[in-house]
Amino acid sequence: MKKLALIFACLISIDALACRFNVRDVGFVDLGSEPYRLFIFVPEGTPTSEMELLESTAYATYLDSNVKASVLSPKDAFKGKAAQFVPRELTQAQAVLVSPDGKQSLPVKLSAEGKPLAVSAWDGLESVFDSERRNSVISKVYEHYCVILIMEGKNIEENQRIRDLANRVVKSISGQMDKLEKEIREPPVVEIISIKDFNSEKAFLWSMGITEISETPQVAILYGRGRMIGPVLRDERLDERSLKAIVNTIGLNCECGLDRKWMQGTMVPQKWDEDLQKRFANQLGFDPESPAIRLEMSQILAKGGKGQGTNRQTPIGGSLDDLLMGYREGSLKEPEAQEPQTSVEQKNTDPEKPITTEVKPKKPPQSRSMIGWIMIVGASILLTGCAILIFARNKNS
Repeated sequence: MKKLALIFACLISIDALACRFNVRDVGFVDLGSEPYRLFIFVPEGTPTSEMELLESTAYATYLDSNVKASVLSPKDAFKGKAAQFVPRELTQAQAVLVSPDGKQSLPVKLSAEGKPLAVSAWDGLESVFDSERRNSVISKVYEHYCVILIMEGKNIEENQRIRDLANRVVKSISGQMDKLEKEIREPPVVEIISIKDFNSEKAFLWSMGITEISETPQVAILYGRGRMIGPVLRDERLDERSLKAIVNTIGLNCECGLDRKWMQGTMVPQKWDEDLQKRFANQLGFDPESPAIRLEMSQILAKGGKGQGTNRQTPIGGSLDDLLMGYREGSLKEPEAQEPQTSVEQKNTDPEKPITTEVKPKKPPQSRSMIGWIMIVGASILLTGCAILIFARNKNS
């Protein structure tokens, strides 16, 4: 029995070498990302009952979300990290939403004329992650390969051109999804936020780094649990190759060597309650909130970016330029970490002429899936173990 246990332990160890997740899967798991902070500032001398009302409303609103709220007087705020966000004039309760990196902030209105604070504060706090277009977009992000989100610009012709460009990328990626190592059921989709919707979607757009309406469109790619992948594409960076390269990475094996920051991009503000968790655990085939899954993914991503079947020493795609250097058009395969090796054939037909070299690309070996290798090796070990057990029993008898 001890020998049999040892055999099974070997099989488990080999199986652990394979990555059963893709980049999209990693995007559903929170591996320790910083939350958004919402500071609710109240004037000195605010009644305790009003502060308790704001605290209870904020707690109920942001339960099961990636937003953490706190109610502070100026005196308390100046003692901590909230000091730089205290409003200059504080005559009534005001809130400020701060990005996970602490570098960006957005005012959140809590008071409304003709409404009691209990009502207006609730509406204001919910506006952080509750708006019509945002809700529609995020629901599609959860279900699909990704969402290519276009914030329209003032130039109508450019809006149409970028929309056509995004649709071409969707068509290209959709046509290759059957080649993915792990199935993703729904293809990428394109979503548009019009100029007229900008104000009502200000918090949503702000969380992605879109803070104003520009002359030309701006594009963000969302995947997994409402994460951004790559930077906002705008101006000269917004072209078909850049967009396709970023979207392409979402379907890659999680051991593709991609820089971890691409796989754990900033999430938009959102609720992630138990119902959503169960729903997508069934769809994904694993529980994104499981400590074991988090540990497994952390260990995979901590390997230093070595890709499956390769010997990569540095992560791919530290920046968009790095990603584009390794990207090959029309491929859902892993980005190349380096140029393929070449073989050099020497020719010398004339002794008086120098030797010339003919460089021929070295044909890559035919790849076999990691699961296939695991099955072959595992079966071999299992058969060997069984043979050992049978031999031992025969010897004893």
